[in-house]
Formats: sequence, structure tokens, C-alpha cells
Amino acid sequence: MNWPLWSKWPMVKREVSQAGGLLLFLDYDGTLAPLADHPSQVHLPMKTKRILELLASQPGIRVALISGRRLTDLKKKVDLPGLCYIGNHGLELQGDRLRHVNPAARACRPILGEIARRLRRALQPIRGAWVENKGLTLTVHYRSASAADAVLVKNGFYEALQPFLVKRQVRVTTGKRIFEVRPPVRWNKGTMVHWLMARHRVTSNAKEILPIYIGDDETDEEAFEALLGHGITVVVGSYTLLSRARYRLESLAEVQRLLQRLLAIWKRKEGKEDEKTSRKNLGAGRRGMAARRRAAVEQGLCGSPVGG
Repeated sequence: MNWPLWSKWPMVKREVSQAGGLLLFLDYDGTLAPLADHPSQVHLPMKTKRILELLASQPGIRVALISGRRLTDLKKKVDLPGLCYIGNHGLELQGDRLRHVNPAARACRPILGEIARRLRRALQPIRGAWVENKGLTLTVHYRSASAADAVLVKNGFYEALQPFLVKRQVRVTTGKRIFEVRPPVRWNKGTMVHWLMARHRVTSNAKEILPIYIGDDETDEEAFEALLGHGITVVVGSYTLLSRARYRLESLAEVQRLLQRLLAIWKRKEGKEDEKTSRKNLGAGRRGMAARRRAAVEQGLCGSPVGG
């Protein structure tokens, strides 16, 4: 069971305020940008883009976008520097001085190409169904198909995949009106989150890194499970009670509101840290001046105050 996030906001706010750093993982489609009938029609709202830019510019915050989209497609859609981009459900990644493609997934490309050809032949007669080859994975979209045709899509999909599933050459996952074909590797959004967290601990000076993961899809459940008992996980949508996330939000507008609040908390936190540092430096400066003055008095370089 999960809780409406705003009902637990004081606790969430306290966790964020006390963190030494934030690792913010965000799904794209259905979390930051509204879903559409075709992936090409999905666009990031300008206000959300500006908030992401500001979050990524804060010291101590690392923003990672994690999506089922191809890496190049995700980068083109968001087009912001300073972010970590993770495509194909964690199989490829690019960030500052960091680039990785899962080698086992790369080796599976010829098989995926053959499957894509078979699926296109099988689904070609069905209106509203189409195949997207994303290099390291395949997606069958049927968001625009009728309910009756959705059954035909499912039957055609598994019939085309049967020989490859029997040989365990690929594995299948599902999402919102999609079927996905992935390489048979033990790597997903959850394992990528763990890998990035471990790497960040090594490369960052922050003592306590708080992971925050926000997503709306079945594939995000892999990350929610990986972060059970650790960090803040938020599922987005109306029917989310069975999710393994700790909290839930109803809409993308609420996600935007949460990101704004995280930004405000961190700015206040950094402001207090700067003020604390300034006071410390000022105190040290005053103590240094007093020490130099005492030394000068002792050496007779200046007179001490004399009472009348």
C-alpha cells in the first residue's frame, strides 16, 4: 500500500532537508510529459523543463531521466545539459564524462531485427498497431487500436515471438498499451538505479545521498522494488494502490508541483549552509584580527586603549 504524498508531506520534507545530496530519477512519458497516441507527439512542458534545468544547476542534486525510449530520442525530447540520460530501460546511459551501452544487449541486435520484421508482417493488417525498433529493445504500440483489435495484437505478438521465447533469446514486458521485447539480460531500471547510486557514493563528497524516484509505468516498479525501504518513491496515476512505491500522486501537474517544492527546499537549505559558512568565516576573521592586534600591542606597535 502507498500513501497520498501530500498527506505525508512533513515527513517527506524532513527527509529531503536532512539529506546530504539528492539523486533524482524521473521517468519521462506519463510522468514529466503527458502521454499521446504516438511517441512523437509527446512533448515536455516548458515550465517542467525550466524546473529540471534549475534542479540540475543546484549543488548536491543530480538529475537522471530514465525511460524506455531510445537514448538519442530521449535527449532530443528534453535537450538540457547537465542531466544524466538513461534509455531503453537502463540498457544505455549518457551523462557528464559517462557513456555506457550494455554489451549483451548490443549483441542481441540481429535477433531483435529479425523479430521486428516478423512483428511488422503479423501486425500490418491491424489498424492502430505498429512496431518501434529502438536498437536495444522493441516496442509494439497499440494505443490507437480498438478494444477488439487489441486482442488481435496480443495474439499476433505472442505467435511471432514464440520461437524466440522458447529458446530464451528474448524476454517480454508490458506497459500502458504496449508490449516490449528486451534482450535476456538481468538489467532494468532497478539495477541501473543501484549502479548509479553506488557510483555516486564513490564520486560524491555527500555523506547521505537520498534517492528519489518518480514514475508511472509498470517498468518503474522495478525501480520501486529496488528502493524498498530506502529513499522516496512516487507512482503517478489514478490506479496505483498496488504499486510498490511509498507514495502516489494523481497527475503530472502534481509531479510539477513536487519538483517545484523540492527545488525550494534545496535552495533554502543551501542558503542556510552558505549563511552558516559566512558566519563561520566572519568569526574566524574577527578572531584573527583580535589575535594580530594583541600581538601588535605586545610588540609595542600600537597602543592599547587607556581609560581617563
